[in-house]
Amino acid sequence: MNKTALLAIETEHLPARFLFGALEQLKNNTENILKEHNLEYSAVNTFGTYRRLVVEIKELAAKAADIQKEVKGPPAALLKDKDGNYTKQAEGFAQKNGLKAQDLVIVETPKGPFLYAKCVVKGQETKNLLPQIFENIIRSLVFPKNMVWEDSCLHFARPIRNIVALYGDKLVKFEIAGVKSTKASLPMLSFGAKPVKIDKPEDYIPALRNLEQPILADIEERKQTLIKALNSVASKLGYQADLDEDLINETISFTEHPVVLSGDMDIKFLKLPKELITNVFKKQLRMFPVVDNKGNLQPHFLAVRDGISVNQDEVRHGFKNVMTARLTDAVFFFENDIKTGLDKMAEKLATINFIDGLGNMAQKTKRVEELSLFIAANQPKETKENIQKAAKYCYADLASSVVYEFSELQGYMGGVYAGKENFPKDSAVGIGEFYLPLSASSALPKTLCGAIVSLAGKLDSLSANFAAGQVPSGSQDPFALRRQAMGAVRIILDKNIAIPLNELIDKAIELLPKIENSRTAELFDFMWQRFALLLEQEQITPDVIEAIKPLKNKTLNQLVIIAKALNNAKNSQALMQAAQATKRISNILKKVEEKTFGDIKENLFSCNQEKVLYNTLKGINAKMAGQKLEQEKDYKEVFNLFSTLAEPLEDFFKEVMVNVPQIEIKNNRLALLDAIQSLLSKQIADLSKLQIK
Repeated sequence: MNKTALLAIETEHLPARFLFGALEQLKNNTENILKEHNLEYSAVNTFGTYRRLVVEIKELAAKAADIQKEVKGPPAALLKDKDGNYTKQAEGFAQKNGLKAQDLVIVETPKGPFLYAKCVVKGQETKNLLPQIFENIIRSLVFPKNMVWEDSCLHFARPIRNIVALYGDKLVKFEIAGVKSTKASLPMLSFGAKPVKIDKPEDYIPALRNLEQPILADIEERKQTLIKALNSVASKLGYQADLDEDLINETISFTEHPVVLSGDMDIKFLKLPKELITNVFKKQLRMFPVVDNKGNLQPHFLAVRDGISVNQDEVRHGFKNVMTARLTDAVFFFENDIKTGLDKMAEKLATINFIDGLGNMAQKTKRVEELSLFIAANQPKETKENIQKAAKYCYADLASSVVYEFSELQGYMGGVYAGKENFPKDSAVGIGEFYLPLSASSALPKTLCGAIVSLAGKLDSLSANFAAGQVPSGSQDPFALRRQAMGAVRIILDKNIAIPLNELIDKAIELLPKIENSRTAELFDFMWQRFALLLEQEQITPDVIEAIKPLKNKTLNQLVIIAKALNNAKNSQALMQAAQATKRISNILKKVEEKTFGDIKENLFSCNQEKVLYNTLKGINAKMAGQKLEQEKDYKEVFNLFSTLAEPLEDFFKEVMVNVPQIEIKNNRLALLDAIQSLLSKQIADLSKLQIK
């Protein structure tokens, strides 16, 4: 009969950041280990807290599945002797595998015929397998940091203090790291209660929940309990809780029963910038801010403690004291920065190193300023002035006291200080938006000023890191260059930056000091990969993406339009025939050593197919010359024109020999093919890259 199994690893206090990763490992590793043992089950569920990692295996089979096994034996010639009797080798091999000699089969192999024993390995009973399985599961868990605390030298995040191991209502007996499995779970450590008996796996969660000091072992239950409590307490204050998802997940990782209490803060602290206050709350204090329905901060806080206590007022007072001390420090740092000013902060950038061989942050700022003006070359004078000012101070807050303490606020604080110093609004907002986007899919700079300066900063960082040989490989990307490249591409597309990607990269590289062993030649492909990912999200096929890659004179926004048009047009049979012909032309021209064919001369055409093909080409060029290519429909029309070459090309290759003895005629035909290849593979897209169905 199938039963539920449960393994609860109860430890000393695990770091909060370990919990989610450990539970994911626990689930995956359990599934893999059960598969290795041929054990069937209906589901593997994990849950836990900072003191317990629990896996529950639903409907675990009573025994492992039988295994059909083929074992290779001696050569087939040793099956019987000359008298027709089974040889000792055959009988011994059969007996070893639980068979009789007559049950052996002959199988042809690359090395000739061999004897094989086809046998069934009976699956063991689950109750006998589980002790080793549970031990293997525990040993399989890997953490960012481990401890060793006993003689067997088991590596684990924190010392294991108790193990609950059950299969149905039976104890699964085993011992690891000096701890024997039991049917009792540990309560909250700080309340000193006795272990609670667990009769069967299904009792684990409710038994802990029903304790006098409840433990909510299920993560989702704990999360919903926390959110409900935060909303309830904030509502009693007449406001709302700022429910930050990351802080919620962190809070349920350091509590077993989150209990919310509120407190007040001195209204004087509200003169601090909102993000500075919320950063102190969320990053240092692990508290939730309170806001009104417009998102404005209110002079209250929501703190979370682990478990219920009778002395909540003392706890509240303790939280308030710590909060007041932290915010007082923040006031000091902020006021000190206001006195210092952005000019002096910018001067200090000369003392902050950027990358060895590529100068300091002051020199980087100068490059970003020049690159920003290059990107903004066609903008009105006032816009360029605002962009230049934002670029000049975009890194200044790195030398501020607040950013030294709270690095997450870089950029934001620069924007705040710029506002305090009465910078033009666009410049101040642009500085505040400088580091956006913060992830591959997060918000982009809203202002053109912020977007251009942010783009310039990212291009400089990318080119500088590639010049220094610091190129991401595999999963290693310590300088977040993939994120910066994706951010740069998204900004270009969002603001329709009318400069081709390769020109932006070339300008960024040009501004760098010369450095040996540079790998900047790889940067275009690196950024193109990010662009390709965005195109794939738009359902653009990989062959179309490859077809537009050679068009380095086009902006990324133009390439998106071309890609969408080609993606739709490639369903046309005529266009695919033209693409096939382009591949054939490319192969012909590759074999020609001398690529100078001269102009196409109509008087050298000796076949009607040449004339028809040439006239079709001329007609396409004439129509394209007067065509404004701006929208997807414009390129669709161009691809329709390209399709008209399909039939003339097919006729040409059927009836016309290119490599004829007459050099003039041969070169004239090569010149015609070269002109067609240029049209079909260089001007709008390289049709030879399309996958022919």
